[in-house]
Amino acid sequence: MKKKVLIMAGYYIPSVKGGGPIQSIKNLVDNLSDKIDFYIVAADRDLGDDKPFENIKVNEWISVGNAKVFYIDITQLTWKKIADIINSVNYKVMYLNSFFDYKFSIIPILLRKLNKIRVKKIVLAPRGQFSPGALGLKSVKKFFYIKLVKILDLYRNITWHATADIEREDIEVIFGNAENIKVANNLTANYKELKYDKSIKKKKGELKIVFISRIHPKKNLKKAIEFLKGIDDKIEFNIYGPLEDKIYWSECEKVIDVLPENIKVSYIGMVDHDRIMDIFKEHHVFLFPTLGENFGHVISEALIAGCPVIISNQTPWRGLLNSNVGWDIDLNKEDEFVKAIQYCAGLTEEKYYKISRSAFIYGKDASSMNKNLDDYKKLFEV
Repeated sequence: MKKKVLIMAGYYIPSVKGGGPIQSIKNLVDNLSDKIDFYIVAADRDLGDDKPFENIKVNEWISVGNAKVFYIDITQLTWKKIADIINSVNYKVMYLNSFFDYKFSIIPILLRKLNKIRVKKIVLAPRGQFSPGALGLKSVKKFFYIKLVKILDLYRNITWHATADIEREDIEVIFGNAENIKVANNLTANYKELKYDKSIKKKKGELKIVFISRIHPKKNLKKAIEFLKGIDDKIEFNIYGPLEDKIYWSECEKVIDVLPENIKVSYIGMVDHDRIMDIFKEHHVFLFPTLGENFGHVISEALIAGCPVIISNQTPWRGLLNSNVGWDIDLNKEDEFVKAIQYCAGLTEEKYYKISRSAFIYGKDASSMNKNLDDYKKLFEV
């Protein structure tokens, strides 16, 4: 008999705006559903939406791909309702996908403390929330909560899931307990049969750049736009992603308005996940100076699409320049971002395709390995 794992997801497919954790959970289900029965609790609508998804049954367990999913209106999630949903599944392991989410993480932790739910093991994935950049946003509330739960000892016997050594270190800074932190790299889709097929033209002195992510301060889009101020080459910068923070986007627009004429910036809008690989193939480089990612599925997808990346060093994707697939740059060294963009703009088509092919091979080699699958099996052991 397969073991059962209950996942408090917050957002799950067909959600798009919920970001990388959605893909992390889907890849987990797709890779391990032959060994584990997954039960997922998620919102009945996308992040920030007023209306639920169409043609989806709510308030009951339904089959979605290889998992059972319970979609619910978050506003209906009382403490009792959460406890009832959790207790409706005969599971041994509960998997939380946020540290700060009140209804999908904090309440389940408190329910366990009050002995209102039956669970032998809780695994908590902070999803990059403990990175210095992420903690710097709304920091007063976050540090107050961290201090409070440490006083109350709410997270004793929790198994922490870090998706990279850099995240393990971030968790240790906050909670210590290194023996309770397990590292299991995020799983990707299966790319074994994928072939390199990028065909975008590349002229020296021109560059087509893409940004794909939520429009949110953590993703640092404003800074990405500011990097373009000092570029003399012809730049086309296309932005994809949900407008999660409209005030932040208005700040980005102010920077766009004063860019020189050789820089063209366009906000395209949201994109279905199935289209992301094609979009990367239509651009030369991915510019993503994020303040922190515990993995960065979008970085993986860029590389596999043969799109070299210019990213911050606040992700597990490191040493990229040595592998000739991109740049991972200290956020304090803004001139290095500008130099990387200028270098890419100056590439001939022949030189560009060398780095593009290297990115594809690197990304494909870094996709889900058997060791990663074994790490997850151990993560969910009771």
